[in-house]
Amino acid sequence: MSATEDQDLTDLQFFEIPHMRQLTTEQNLGAACVWCTAPLAPATGINLHAGIGWAPHSCPTCYPIRTAVVTTYRDLHTHWTSCEPCEDAALTGDPLCATAAPQQAALVRARTAADKPPPTCIACHDPITEHEQNTGTFVPLIWMGYSSPHRGFLHTGPCMWHGATL
Repeated sequence: MSATEDQDLTDLQFFEIPHMRQLTTEQNLGAACVWCTAPLAPATGINLHAGIGWAPHSCPTCYPIRTAVVTTYRDLHTHWTSCEPCEDAALTGDPLCATAAPQQAALVRARTAADKPPPTCIACHDPITEHEQNTGTFVPLIWMGYSSPHRGFLHTGPCMWHGATL
């Protein structure tokens, strides 16, 4: 695997695979997709390498959809945290730069394809509306929890100021 594929798999493990207690026996054993529950014949699923004694697999349809969610999230996070105009826009509540706009749109499309619910702002706990997603007035935020990183979203503007203290 390439470094990018390794990172995608690590992100899938942390952020996209449901907890083993939420999965059926077949899903935990790799006999059914962890996302769509489709039965998997031996050697047809994609091994998600979750850990010793746990063998979750994905069907070939779900894997690229879920990988797109983590890849687009990571790409947008990497861009806006290294782009001074985006950092300024996030603090003032303005849309991010022209480079970030298509990345935001790609993230929204990936989340929609994966049937994920609308993102929620971690500062105010309100959903990031379709209008806010379309106007680019949200950012992805990664913070370190007790045992692993966590992904979330913030509205730009006042929520950004509150989120900086999380």
